Amino acid sequence: MRLSTGIAALALACAALAGVRVAAGVSAGEAEQLKTTLTPVGAERGANADGSIPAWTGGFTTVAPGYQQGAPRPDPFSADRPLFSITAANSKDYEAKLPEGARAVPALPRLPDGHLPHAPQRRGPGRGV
Repeated sequence: MRLSTGIAALALACAALAGVRVAAGVSAGEAEQLKTTLTPVGAERGANADGSIPAWTGGFTTVAPGYQQGAPRPDPFSADRPLFSITAANSKDYEAKLPEGARAVPALPRLPDGHLPHAPQRRGPGRGV
């Protein structure tokens, strides 16, 4: 008897929610920004103030040399090397580069290698859109 009561309650809840309309969307002006100042997924197209994050220029439009259909895609940033490494000892020198959470909680000493490598910033698939 309990199972049929539970099913009836679930059916009633589904029926009630089926009539709920959710209005999600953007204005025409906001949508137009996707062609000018925003990337197709809504990120800012421009570089940041100090240039450490470059402007978005359209992403990858060609296939990597040697890529075979169905194979894992190669990492276009595999040659990147860290610019510097933040450790517990020098974290005060790089405080502006640390995210707020890392500044609030002394997490660096708990990292496996005790450091946080900082590589060049890129804009592409899976990397800062």
